[in-house]
Amino acid sequence: MQRLDARRSGLLARREALLGGLRAGVRAGSPVGSPVGVPLAEGAPAPTPASASADAAPGTARDTLLILGGVLLTLAALTFMLLSWRGIGLGGRTLVLLTLTGAALAVPVTLLRRGLNATGEVVAALGLVLLLLDAFGLHRTAFPEADGLGYAAACAAAIAALWAWYDRLLPDPGLRLVLPTAVVVAQLALPLAALALDGGPEDVAWALLATAWADVALAVARRRPSARTRATAWVSALVTGGLALLLADALPLDGTAAGPQAPSVSGALLLAGVAPPLLWAAHRRPGERALLAAGAGLALLGAAGGLGRWEVPAYLLPSVGLLAVAWWLERRGLGGQGRASMGAGLGLAAAFAQGSALLWALPVVAEAAWGPLEWARAAWDGVPDGPARDALGPELAWSGGAATPLVLGVLAAVAAAAQRLGESAVLRLWAARVALPLAAATGATALLAAGVGHAPTLAALVAAAVGLLLARHTVAGATGLALAVTATGWALAEQASTLAVLGALAAAFVVARGRAVNATHRRVAEAAAVLWCAGLARAVPAALDVPAEWAAFAVLGVAVAAVAAGAGTTRARSAAIEGAGYAVAGWALVLASGGAATASLALGVCGTMATAVALRPERRFPAGVAATALLSAALWVRLAASEVAVPEAYTLHLAVAALVLGAVRRRGDASVSSWHGYGPGLVALFLPSLMAVFSAPDGARALLLSAGALAVTIVGAHHRLGALLALGGATVALVAAHEWGPYITTALGLLPRWTPPACAGLLLLCLGATYERRVNEARRIRAAWRRMG
Repeated sequence: MQRLDARRSGLLARREALLGGLRAGVRAGSPVGSPVGVPLAEGAPAPTPASASADAAPGTARDTLLILGGVLLTLAALTFMLLSWRGIGLGGRTLVLLTLTGAALAVPVTLLRRGLNATGEVVAALGLVLLLLDAFGLHRTAFPEADGLGYAAACAAAIAALWAWYDRLLPDPGLRLVLPTAVVVAQLALPLAALALDGGPEDVAWALLATAWADVALAVARRRPSARTRATAWVSALVTGGLALLLADALPLDGTAAGPQAPSVSGALLLAGVAPPLLWAAHRRPGERALLAAGAGLALLGAAGGLGRWEVPAYLLPSVGLLAVAWWLERRGLGGQGRASMGAGLGLAAAFAQGSALLWALPVVAEAAWGPLEWARAAWDGVPDGPARDALGPELAWSGGAATPLVLGVLAAVAAAAQRLGESAVLRLWAARVALPLAAATGATALLAAGVGHAPTLAALVAAAVGLLLARHTVAGATGLALAVTATGWALAEQASTLAVLGALAAAFVVARGRAVNATHRRVAEAAAVLWCAGLARAVPAALDVPAEWAAFAVLGVAVAAVAAGAGTTRARSAAIEGAGYAVAGWALVLASGGAATASLALGVCGTMATAVALRPERRFPAGVAATALLSAALWVRLAASEVAVPEAYTLHLAVAALVLGAVRRRGDASVSSWHGYGPGLVALFLPSLMAVFSAPDGARALLLSAGALAVTIVGAHHRLGALLALGGATVALVAAHEWGPYITTALGLLPRWTPPACAGLLLLCLGATYERRVNEARRIRAAWRRMG
């Protein structure tokens, strides 16, 4: 029992040691399998110290050595081929090459059986190089008369087939790079054969396309190749197919260089030839179905573009049919469901074509929408005879054509169909947002493309804008606003059209405000109504030959009315109307700046308006500041026009106002200091006069400034206000220094030369004595503190 108990204790101790080793890990230098804390058995050799950590991983070192060895062997074979070939007879040459090639192809079999796969890869690559050298040697000796391109094509096909067969002969697990290398070599066979048969770009393109088909077939074969082989096949298909498509774009109808606008049947057929293998691959590969279907759809659309002289409608119109096919596949459940379906891929291709068409049309649409605003620089100069497209602006003609309304109309129809037939709520929402603007742009550009005159075009735009503004729909309202801006620009060309269009659109915005469907719609209508009313107020005086600086007061009247309406009672307040009123007021100030009298009067009106707004408690501070600034500016303009040069005339009223506001603020809040309450006002009161005193001698100004500053100082001392005491006293001191400075300087000049040094010495002695007394007092206090301790 004692022995069993001792054995049990030993096992428990070993268990704890093993668990501790698992938790802490194996120490550096411990032998593999020996946990931390477990002693080695008797007689076991002590573990060797751990070696220094390696700088490179074993795989990296191995690959580097093998690659260098393969490169050196390849260089040796090339050297033998180029330099030592002529010293050996035909039989010897054949024997040497066959022996080396056979050895290079046989060695990987043995290496694979021994697990040396990486070495086998390098030796097999050397064998492939020897095969290529064999082919070159046979051409130079046995077939010297053979055509170089034809022989190269045959060798590429033969070596690719032999290399694929060699991959099947290798034992498991085989070599990873043999079959991908065969795929790469096979890419050269058909293009070289087409060149050997004196084929042109079209024949080479078809050969490249056939090669791409074969690559796709290999990538989606039922007997699935390895991942590397499949990736190589896909990359090869992309390269050869891309080269075929590049050649297809350069193939005109009759084979001549007819330019980029020529229809290309051959190119279209080549592009269409890309689609079948991609569709077949999409059917075989569900995981990549949408991407492959999108590629096929783009190829079909590109083929249609080749037949249509590479114009935008040639891509857009077939995309509608492609979109219909995608919708039908989704409804029938064919080709999968969801984002990974074939219908989704075809729809993506169609959407790409339609989005590209929209981007192509946007610059021309923007030109048609914003170009008429150029008439603001030449208002009422009259429109020249002819179509409206030739007079988009004073010196601007529309650059679009018939293709623009066609593209926009097709896109509008597609958006309308998507709004009704789309299965996604997000798709229907976006389609509903773009369908109406596209339709409006279609109509506007169609008028320009058809060569309609200025008056009918303007009438159509105004009618469409009014109709859309009165519709109870936000998208319609936004579209109507855009048309209203364009119509206003067109209307500026003539006086009668300006008055009529501005009045009609202003009334339409007023009515639209009452028909708004939400707050945003209402705010936009309110602001637009104010702006168009202001435009009408500017146009009417101009029609009556009223100067611009006086016509500004008609515009200012609209601004005052808008601010009064927007900042009125709580129930009727509107930030949009008020903000538009401020914008109109700024425009009125610009118009009134042509004369000093009108500018001063306009600034006074705006200041009075801001004072009225300041009656609202929440606007008191910003509106009060604005009112002060505007009224001060009005006074300054009037004083400047009257050639008043006294600075106090420009600043005294501001200083008094600031002091009054500071007093009111301190009365309401006792915590406000005198610096915050009276500081700005005192600075505005004293600083301009003080600068004038120092810049130009004026006894009366200095006397008045000193008296005022002294009074402020006395008031500050009486009420213990630091700002008044400091600023008033400083002003008195500065004025006194300025006034008495020359006399003091003269008096100092009469003193002996030793007086200044003597005074300075006395001052320094006093300072030194004071410092020493303070130090002695500190020492006595420290000594007394120590005695107490």
